[in-house]
Amino acid sequence: MGWALCATACGGSPAPPPSTIFDPSGSSNSPPPVDVTTNPDIERPYAPLDGAATDSGRWVGVSVLRGAVRFSRPPGWSIRDASVENGHSFVRYVSPNAYSFAIYERVDAPGKAWREILEHYEGDVTANGAKAIGQRVPVATGANQGRSYTIDRKIESKEPVLSRSREILLRGDHHIVLVQVVSMEENLSRIAGELLEIFRRLEVD
Repeated sequence: MGWALCATACGGSPAPPPSTIFDPSGSSNSPPPVDVTTNPDIERPYAPLDGAATDSGRWVGVSVLRGAVRFSRPPGWSIRDASVENGHSFVRYVSPNAYSFAIYERVDAPGKAWREILEHYEGDVTANGAKAIGQRVPVATGANQGRSYTIDRKIESKEPVLSRSREILLRGDHHIVLVQVVSMEENLSRIAGELLEIFRRLEVD
């Protein structure tokens, strides 16, 4: 996981503020967002994962995607947007350390072969006009196995820019999810310690 996080993850021309711009469902219709300030279903406390991180303060244990994912996050994160639509739920956070962290529900059955799960995701990437420049790198959290990708996308703006993100497919016994990290820096070395702490305690049900 350390290699996957520290390898090239975001580069190119100066980019707009960190954002997640890929709909992993592969659908042209994004799930309807919810009011992130009032909806209790987006994120619930998960006390067993409360605790001190190795490099900073006390972190907050949370449960998201209707209980499918549990992890510890820094207390300074804010929720940018989210959906609780069954089969297409997601939550996207913004860190004060200038990156975004998103978790998307995938519709694949966890009993499928890795090959089928990866081919479905890669098809979605292509359909959204993006390109995988690094793919299928084996990774692991404290509880789950996964595959890591580095994805390039062109962002249409006044001056088109290139966005690069790290995207990790993780499978549990009952769910498949995609974790996406977007930063404006050349690589993730500055935030690698924080990300490793998150993935160390991230659990997919």
